Amino acid sequence: MARRIAYIGEPVLTVEQVAFQCRLDPEDVVLELIEGVIIPGVTGQAESRTGAAIRQAEYEEEWPCHYASGHALDVGQATAIVSIGRILPDGSAEPLTVAHSLRNRGKESFLYFPDGRPAGELLIRYQAGIDLDAYPAVRSWLLMQAGTAHEFRETLVSGTILAELPDTMLDALLAEITVPPRF
Repeated sequence: MARRIAYIGEPVLTVEQVAFQCRLDPEDVVLELIEGVIIPGVTGQAESRTGAAIRQAEYEEEWPCHYASGHALDVGQATAIVSIGRILPDGSAEPLTVAHSLRNRGKESFLYFPDGRPAGELLIRYQAGIDLDAYPAVRSWLLMQAGTAHEFRETLVSGTILAELPDTMLDALLAEITVPPRF
């Protein structure tokens, strides 16, 4: 399982985009709410639902010995390999300089070693993040979720019955980048 080391890119939505989606007048915009809660919240939702990196970030994952060349990285939308290392018995990583190739196949990204996979457990560090211009439906999903998060900021709404749009309609906007389940 990959772990995010840090976000390295700008947030995927701007305050202006969210304000427009929420039909907010300039005096009604609460920057702390939009920048600190809504944008990170909907970004996290999309990343959790899809298994893809939405905001550009750096990730690290361990590859056991049985992962062969051409295995998929855990996080979709990988854009660059930062480093490859071998995990030593003491838990530290020995940097390796090996030929490698990263291939993004839409939903998943695969790491190949054309000269053969190095032996042992590997530590792969890579960057991943979506190009929203290539997947405009994802931006639509994010903005729709941001509008809902702005309107309904609490987890419980009393005295009102809420009905969600069908998951199939909303999740279809993320289908192009959703990493297939692995067992």
